[in-house]
Amino acid sequence: MGELRNCPKCGKVFVMVNRNLCPDCVREEEEKFEQVRNYLKKYPGATVEQIAEKFDVEENVILRWLREGRIQDAHLEFKLTCQRCGTPIRIGTLCSRCAQELTSEMMDKAKHKKREEPAQKMEDEQEKIKRRMFIVDKLRDRD
Repeated sequence: MGELRNCPKCGKVFVMVNRNLCPDCVREEEEKFEQVRNYLKKYPGATVEQIAEKFDVEENVILRWLREGRIQDAHLEFKLTCQRCGTPIRIGTLCSRCAQELTSEMMDKAKHKKREEPAQKMEDEQEKIKRRMFIVDKLRDRD
């Protein structure tokens, strides 16, 4: 279930499920998105600044649409850069090189963790065994 929040755009209280905007602002943003998409079909050379001014949309919203791959235009794409190294990208948040490096790092960490887990489990089991008192030990202690 979602949580109650104030819409950062209009201030209304709403239940946040997927997006941090109230349903009215989401609807308004989607209408603007359709307008921008149609405009770019007619004028593919438009810049982010021109679109933002013409449709009263914040530049960061347009850049988010680019990152999400919802709109694509050669002139707009140069505004996107890899969040890790700053290389210009066409879509998403990372360039292909950084994405591959992060994937490789994650795989290495996962492999390393898998190697550590069995050794740690064995140590934990041996520790449990040491702490247990066996019946044979109890009988010896009684004598």
